[in-house]
Order: sequence, then C-alpha cells, then structure tokens
Amino acid sequence: MRWILCALALVCASPAWAEPRRIVSLDYCADQFVLALADREQIVALSRGSQRDDSYFRARAHGIRQTRGTLEEVLALRPDLVVRNWGGPWDAEQVYARFGIPVLQVGDTPSFALAREDVVDAARVLGHIDRGQDIARDLDLRLARLRANAPRERQAVMYLSSYGGVPGSGVLMDDVIAVAGGRNVRTDASWTVLPLERMITTPPALIALGFFDTGRSAVNAWSPAHHPAVQRALAEARTVDLPAPTISCEAWYAIDAAEAIAAALGGP
Repeated sequence: MRWILCALALVCASPAWAEPRRIVSLDYCADQFVLALADREQIVALSRGSQRDDSYFRARAHGIRQTRGTLEEVLALRPDLVVRNWGGPWDAEQVYARFGIPVLQVGDTPSFALAREDVVDAARVLGHIDRGQDIARDLDLRLARLRANAPRERQAVMYLSSYGGVPGSGVLMDDVIAVAGGRNVRTDASWTVLPLERMITTPPALIALGFFDTGRSAVNAWSPAHHPAVQRALAEARTVDLPAPTISCEAWYAIDAAEAIAAALGGP
C-alpha cells in the first residue's frame, strides 16, 4: 500500500517537475511566446532582438538577460528548454538533443487557426496551459467580432512591406486581410516583389503598409517601394500603417493588424 501511494504521488507531481525552469529563447519571434506565457523566474535569457522596436512584448523584456544564441553561449546557460522560431542552427532540435535539451519550435503559422493551436501548445510546454487558453479565448472573440462586422462585398487590399514584399496565399498576412473583411489582391502562393505595373494600373481599395515607420525603411533604400511611381500611388491611395510589432512575426497577436485593416476599410 505504501508503494502504491508513493507511485500515485509521483504521478501527481510529474507535471510540476516537467515545467521548464531555465528557458532560453533564440530569436525575437520566440521571445514573444516566452514573454507571453512563462513566469519571469523561468526565463534565463532572451535573444538580443527582444528589445527591437518591432518586438511585441518589448516592455516585458526589460531587465532580462540577452544572448546571441550561439551554441556555446546557450549551453553555458544550462537551459532545460530552448525556444526558437528561426534562431540558432537550422537543425536546432537535433543539435540540442545531443545534450539532452528539448527544443520548442514556434511561429510561422499561415492562419489564425494554426496560430491559436501554436500558442496553446507552447503554453502547455512552458507549464502554463491556462495562459494559452486565455489568449485563445481572446483571439476567438476578436475573430468572431471581425467576422460579424465584415462587409458583404470585400474590397481589394494589398499589403506592402517597406522592402517591397507583397503576400499571397499560404502566409498569415493573407488570413489577416481575409478576417479583416478584405480581399487580398494576390491569389498565388507565398511572397513576391511588388507588382509595380498592377499597383499603378489597378490600385486596390486599401494599401496596408508594413515597416515604413521603422529603421527598416532606411535600410531598404533600393526597395521597389521607393520607386517614384509607387510613392505617387501611395500619396493618392487610401492607406493604413500597421504597427510593426503586430506583423513582425507570424503569431496570434497579428489580430491587432487585422483590426487595424478592418477599421480602415470601414472608414470614410
């Protein structure tokens, strides 16, 4: 009987033991998941990008150690969980497995439905399933509100980044436009460079701009978005600037960008 009671105690205690206590994040997209879901005491280090101007939870990152994400530096921090989107080695899961360290891969979801699953799964791994469920419920409510208020006739919307990128199907920005009540001007897959002629000859009802108000616009001086014809078209077009932190990673908080587009479509 004593043995059975001990076994039951171990089973009941295992979730607490499984909760990571030394989390290291390798890039600023992964940082957002850690900052949203983990206790501060669980976080050993975030990436150097956690303080970027397009880091969604930048304020929460203040005072937390930063890492460059090199293998040697991360191992010295003795993590019991590594979280990444794109940071570190491309085969991070296999690399860290050699040292007995699990890797949680997050982000790069092409739809809000998958972004919802992503954050709930991450919350489970980080030991705070309730926080993931709270975020999922909030996302569900906001998506439902957008769909309820969507116009019957969808207006054409183009998303244009400061480097000239325009999304098609299979990326989260396409779903952002759709749930906002718009119709993406591009129907072919993935990203492409700005179709200059199409934008000028058949301009969309709304152009959603990304990263035009950050340092990225200066870096991308040769972007097609800086073409004089594009600048004239933008001056005459109906536009909305999307807050950079809401679109810097493909994650649940892109719902903020969808609401901004919806408000612009509903405006005068």
